[in-house]
Amino acid sequence: MQEKPSAPWRNGNAAAAVSAPASVVDSSPQVRVAGVIDSAQQAHMASLIDNAPQAHMAGLIDSAEHARSADLAANSPNTAQALTAEAAAPARPAKPSKPHAPAAGNEPTIGSPPADHSNDSNSNGNSRAPRWHTLSASRPLTYLIALAILCAWLLPGTLGHDPWKQDETYTFGIVQHMLDTGDLVVPTNAGQPFVEKPPVYDWVAASFAWMFGRYLPLHDAARLASALFAGLTVYYTARVARRAVNAPSSFDLRVIGTLALFGGTLVVVKHVHDMMTDVALMAGAAIGFCGLFELVLAHLRYDGHQERLSADAARERRHAILSGAAMFGAGVGVSFLAKGLFVPLVFGATVCAVFALYRACRSRSFAAALGVAALVCTPFALIWPICFYLRSEALFKVWLWDNNVGRFFGFSVAELGSESESRLFVLRTVLSVGFPVAPLVLAALGGGAWQRWRDPRVALPAIFAGVGFAVLQSSATIRELYILPFIAPLALLAMQGVERLPPRLHVVWDMASRVLFGSVAALAWIVWSIMSSPANTHASLHRLGRWLPLDWVLPMKPALIAAALVMTLGWLWLLPAFKYAGKWRGVLSWCAGAIVAWGLVSTLLLPWLDYAKSYRSVFENLGAALSAQWNDGDCMASVGLGESEAPMLDYFTDIEHQPTANPRTTECTWLIVESRRNNALQPTGDWRLFWSGARPGDTDELLRVFVRTPTVPAVVDGR
Repeated sequence: MQEKPSAPWRNGNAAAAVSAPASVVDSSPQVRVAGVIDSAQQAHMASLIDNAPQAHMAGLIDSAEHARSADLAANSPNTAQALTAEAAAPARPAKPSKPHAPAAGNEPTIGSPPADHSNDSNSNGNSRAPRWHTLSASRPLTYLIALAILCAWLLPGTLGHDPWKQDETYTFGIVQHMLDTGDLVVPTNAGQPFVEKPPVYDWVAASFAWMFGRYLPLHDAARLASALFAGLTVYYTARVARRAVNAPSSFDLRVIGTLALFGGTLVVVKHVHDMMTDVALMAGAAIGFCGLFELVLAHLRYDGHQERLSADAARERRHAILSGAAMFGAGVGVSFLAKGLFVPLVFGATVCAVFALYRACRSRSFAAALGVAALVCTPFALIWPICFYLRSEALFKVWLWDNNVGRFFGFSVAELGSESESRLFVLRTVLSVGFPVAPLVLAALGGGAWQRWRDPRVALPAIFAGVGFAVLQSSATIRELYILPFIAPLALLAMQGVERLPPRLHVVWDMASRVLFGSVAALAWIVWSIMSSPANTHASLHRLGRWLPLDWVLPMKPALIAAALVMTLGWLWLLPAFKYAGKWRGVLSWCAGAIVAWGLVSTLLLPWLDYAKSYRSVFENLGAALSAQWNDGDCMASVGLGESEAPMLDYFTDIEHQPTANPRTTECTWLIVESRRNNALQPTGDWRLFWSGARPGDTDELLRVFVRTPTVPAVVDGR
C-alpha cells in the first residue's frame, strides 16, 4: 500500500492531518516562516491578521503562507530547503516570541493571554474572559494551579488508608517480603511464592517504602509508586498530545483537554490510586505508545527529504528518531515487567500494522530505530526472567505458562481464577467505566475520522486499542481494570471526537457535570456531618449500612477536612472559567467534577471507608487476644486463608501462616480458617474455637482461629 505524497502528515505538521476545520490550525498568530519572509512582509501579514475577523483569520494565514511559500520555493532552491527544515521543526516546538492567539474555534490557551472575543457571540460582549486572564497573567500562577490540580488528582486515595482487598493486600505482602528478606527475584506473599506478575511495581514500591517508611506508614510509602507511575502516564500523554496537534505549549487547551479526557475516565479515577501492578502497566503502555507515535511521525515528516535537509534539520531528525526509539523500547520493557506478554504482543501487532500502512516505515532507518528500541528493551526482557529461571525452573513455568498462556486459553483459570463474566464484557466495560473516552472515540470515528484511517493520530490509537480489546475479549480471564493501558492512547483519538460534537452538547455536558458532581460533593459533606455525630443519629444513612458500618463515629481529622475544603473551594473558583473554554468546557468540567468528587470521598469519608475495608481492626483484635497465650515457638497453620488475608495477618500480628491441607497432621498449636458465614465448618482434629472475627460491614467472610486441645494421656496401671 502506498500513501499519497500529498498526505497532510508528510508536510511537516501532524496537526494538518486531521481535517477538522477548527482545532488543527496552529494557534500562533504569527506567520511561522521566520528567516524566509522579510520584515516588511511580516509587518504586512501582522496588520492583516490584526484587522481580520476571527472567523476568517485561520484561512487568511493559511492562504498567505501558502502563496508566499510557493513563490519562494519556485524562485529559490535554498529557500525551499529552508522551508523543509522549518517543516521538520515541530519535533521540538519552538517557544513563541510573542503571545499566541487562541486555537481555531476561538479557544483561549492557558498560559498565554486570552484572545479578544469581541466579535464572538459567546463572549456576551466581554472583550476578555476575566478568569482566563487571571489564570494566564502569571506563569508561576499557571504552574501552581497545574500542580495543585495534579496533586488533587493523585494524592486523595493514595495516602491515608491501609491496604484494601483484593489487589493492594497481596501486592503489599510482596513488598513487605522484599523489605524483610532482600529477595527481589521471586515474588513472595506471606511466605508463599506468588508469581502471577513480574515484579517491577513491587521493586518501585519497596524502594519508596524503604526511603519514606520512616516518615509515612509503610503501606502509604509503598503506594507512592502508584503516584509515580500515574504521573509518568500524565507526562507522556501530554507529550503525545502536544506532538499530535503541534501545540506550542503543554498548556494548550487541546493538550489539557486530552489530559482531562484521560484523567476523568471512570476506570482511571477508580484504579489509578491503587497499589497494584496494573498502574505500572498503564505507564509502560503510555511511554511505549508515545515513543512509537513519535517514531512514526518522524519518518513520515522527513520521508523523501533526507537528502535536502540542512545540518540542523538532520540533527533534529536523528534526535527525534533516537528519542522515539528509546521511549518505545523502555515502554515495552516496563509493560513486560509489569504484567508479562500481553501489552508487548499488542505493541508487536501495532508495529506490523505500521509496516503495512506507511511506506516510510518500511525503510532501513525505521528498522534501525526498532533495533535501538530492542537494545533498550533487552535488560527489561532478559535480566529478571533469567534470574528467575535460575532460581526455580518450576516457578518460572508457572509464571510463563500458567499465568501468561493459561489465563488466555483458559486451562489454568479453574486454579487461578478471574474467569471472564460474559462474551460482551469488554464492550460493556469500555462503554461504561471507559466514559468519556470510549463514547468520544466512537463520535470521532463516526464523524469522519475513519476516512483518515492512514493518519497516525487515527490509525495508531485505534489499532493499538483495537488489538488490545480483541485480545481481552478472546481471553478466558478478564477484569475491568485490564483496559487501563488503552485509555491514554484512546484519549488522543477522543480529542478529535470532542471537536466534532455540536456546540450545544458541550454546554449540556458542562451543566450536567456541574449538577452531577456538585450533588456528589454536597452529599459527601452531608454524610460526613451525619457520621461525625453520635451513632444514634445515623439512621438516615441506613441505605449505606449494606456496605459500611453505621455504629461508628467519624473522627475529626483536621488535615483531611482542610484538604476537602481546599478542593471544594478550588473547584468552585474554577467553574466560571470553563464557559470560556469553548468546545472543551464539557470535558474540563467533567474532569474537574470527577476530581473533586473522588477527592471529597477520599478525604472526608476516608476513615469510615478504611475502617470497613481494612483488616487492621480484625487482626489487631486477634493479636490482643493471642498476646497472653502465644508462646515462643508457636506457629499458626491455615486452611483456606486467601492471598489477601494472609499478608495482613503477617503485617498486623507478625504471624506468618503455614498452609495445610489436613489440620490433623499439622504440628502447629494454632489454626486459622477462612470461610463463608453460611459454611463455617469445624476443622477435623482436636481443635477448640478460640476467636472469630470479620471486617466491619462484611457479611460474607468469616475468620476463625482455633487452638489445639491437648489430648489427656491414658493412665497406665503399673501394678
